Amino acid sequence: MIKTIGKVMEVYIPEQYQNGALLDIMNRTKIGFKVMTDTGIKDIVLEADELNAQIMKNDAVLIIEQDISGQHFIDIELVEDDSDE
Repeated sequence: MIKTIGKVMEVYIPEQYQNGALLDIMNRTKIGFKVMTDTGIKDIVLEADELNAQIMKNDAVLIIEQDISGQHFIDIELVEDDSDE
């Protein structure tokens, strides 16, 4: 398991196709993030869910990469910032 901290530079809705046709932006289910890390910019595309849909530009995030049963998985989580208190 590899954990990396980064800062979100861009949040976008990537192109998504079904049966060879480009889906309308309202029907897409994926969300993309461009995250600046110590090793450069990582482009991460995931299925949108309740948690990753709350991540915005300039947020600090934790990227978790792991291989399970020969498959590579990437997850992104918002890093809680205590500076607001």
